[in-house]
Amino acid sequence: MPKRNTILPFVLLLLFLPATPSFSTLINHEALAKEALAKEADLNARQIFSTHYKQLRSGKLLDITATVNELKDYPLTPYLEYQLLRNQLAYGVAEETKLRQFLAAHPDTVFQQHLQAEWLEQLGKAKNWSSFLIETASNPNPLNARLTCFQMLGEEKIIGISPLWEKKARHYWQTNQPLPNNCQQLTNQLHQLKLLTAADYQNMALKLMRQGNASSAKLLQNKLSKKDQQWLSFWLAGKANSIKQLEALLEKKAQLTATPAIKDEILTQLLNQQGLSNPSKTLDLAKQLHKKNHLSQTAFWQAKERLAIRTAWEGDHVKTLQAFAPLPSKVLSAEGHEWYARTLLRQADWPELVKALAAFPATLLAKSEWRYWQAHALNQTQQTSQATALLKPLAQERHYYGFLAAKELGQPLQMNALVTPINSKLIQQLSLNPGIQNAAELYATGFTEEARHEWLHALKKAKSADWLQAAWLANAWGWHSVSVDAVHKAGLNNAIELRFPLAHLETLRPLAEQANLDLPPVLALIRKESLFNPQARSRVGALGLMQVMPATGKQVSRTLQLKMHPETDLLKPEYNLPIGINYLASLMQRYDNNPVLAAAAYNAGPTRTNLWQANLGKEIDPLWVERITYGETRDYVKSLLAFREVYAWRLAQQETLRQAQVNLSNPPKG
Repeated sequence: MPKRNTILPFVLLLLFLPATPSFSTLINHEALAKEALAKEADLNARQIFSTHYKQLRSGKLLDITATVNELKDYPLTPYLEYQLLRNQLAYGVAEETKLRQFLAAHPDTVFQQHLQAEWLEQLGKAKNWSSFLIETASNPNPLNARLTCFQMLGEEKIIGISPLWEKKARHYWQTNQPLPNNCQQLTNQLHQLKLLTAADYQNMALKLMRQGNASSAKLLQNKLSKKDQQWLSFWLAGKANSIKQLEALLEKKAQLTATPAIKDEILTQLLNQQGLSNPSKTLDLAKQLHKKNHLSQTAFWQAKERLAIRTAWEGDHVKTLQAFAPLPSKVLSAEGHEWYARTLLRQADWPELVKALAAFPATLLAKSEWRYWQAHALNQTQQTSQATALLKPLAQERHYYGFLAAKELGQPLQMNALVTPINSKLIQQLSLNPGIQNAAELYATGFTEEARHEWLHALKKAKSADWLQAAWLANAWGWHSVSVDAVHKAGLNNAIELRFPLAHLETLRPLAEQANLDLPPVLALIRKESLFNPQARSRVGALGLMQVMPATGKQVSRTLQLKMHPETDLLKPEYNLPIGINYLASLMQRYDNNPVLAAAAYNAGPTRTNLWQANLGKEIDPLWVERITYGETRDYVKSLLAFREVYAWRLAQQETLRQAQVNLSNPPKG
């Protein structure tokens, strides 16, 4: 069976593209790549591989000898052998000889690293130290924390304790807390060898408690000095019931023996722990602790600031400002400055906001959000020349606040698009990389996770120029989430054509027209929700390009009379797009075509959006957006509004070029 190169036809077509393509290139890269792959791919080999690989991934132990021989020239065949060896390892029937042969035959590959790590894990669990050390000696890949611990345990058993081992073990203990569960005995070994100091134990207990890992810190308790044991016991008891422990300290029923810095840290954390559920009680405790010299002035201010911030989270503006009032501006953290200013902003208290922003640290005031609202507040307080001076440079930037600034000044929006030429030489070099070829075939075969691993492994040493051409490559395959990631790795934030792809237009245009939706907000939503990844899954269960929840998909599919299985079919664009677009259209209708309310409802749901609509004011403007109480939804709405402008620009550029090409092909007669 001859080996087929699935990427070459696409590369040859790319080589004929202009050296510096315009931003509105009409070549449909996705269709081009699919056409090239369909022509050259050995579809029979692909089907055989896919069938057997899926079975192996389910954990089956198959005899693949005949299949491997049949597919000996197919580039993905090693994945079958790799997955079978993984299954054999899991069942404890893998042969060391075959493992070594396979690993030696496939050096510096994605599956070589994964398989070797899994094999080492098995050897470590079985305490087969001789084989473990043989493998690690020839393993060029870095070991994770668990395997590193196994390595040290193996060296101690086989080679013995040496000064070098002691140095490595101590460094490992200091830098890998909490230790993996296979490595707790290392603490006892190092303790018996007297290689850990009192300062080591104290620092580690503090580190673990700061991480909220009380159970791991407790394991160190009997290794601490008596003084440190006392404060750790106090802290552990406070983690279980902070108010009870703080009251016991005030009533002298408990003691806290520690340095002032550690004492402040413990008490501040316990106060913060209780602050959200019982702020008034927490404030009272903080005052008493400060009065009785348990809490320093600085720590007292920090505790009060944290309570003020938590009050701001709840949206009670009056109580928030009362909580911030006694705090000097100089003691506020960056978070405190922002929440105080955000509270004034939500109340539209422009004079006080001007004062608050004047007290901001320079780095904080440089954020686009506060540059815009400082200018707005100055305008509202008749300081127009200063406001204009702030808005002009902001209006040159491409983001939500830059677009707001441009609109206030009556100026066109600035996209700052960067020309990103296709480099035929680099494209050709990339096309010859076996890892890139494997990624192309895996992606075309539907194994996108494996494709992503191959892609990243192949480009692990890539420079900015390589990442840019890799972005063009992925864009042409229709693998837009990876293409956008590659552009970011190239450091090209202004590569608009690649960062904001015009994908699925043949499907989206008629669907949007039927639903009476403009195309830019639809593209913006897909870009925000999934980065055009059809297989995207959110942590709450939303699926596909438009991140539709299965329950929503089921409901909308009934309206569309579309038979589907939500958990699987929503991962297919042919189902996800009509359902997502119709759901978005229903939200637009529900909220009188207001894009802010529709976007908020798409993210947080209509119930929450209805409450905001009732409570945040009737005028849906930028200030209304800032008053949204969910930070995620607030940022989501801003992103969609900004992305909508970018996509409107992209589509306009595309139409301009299309019309120019029409005019060139139909010159006037005469």
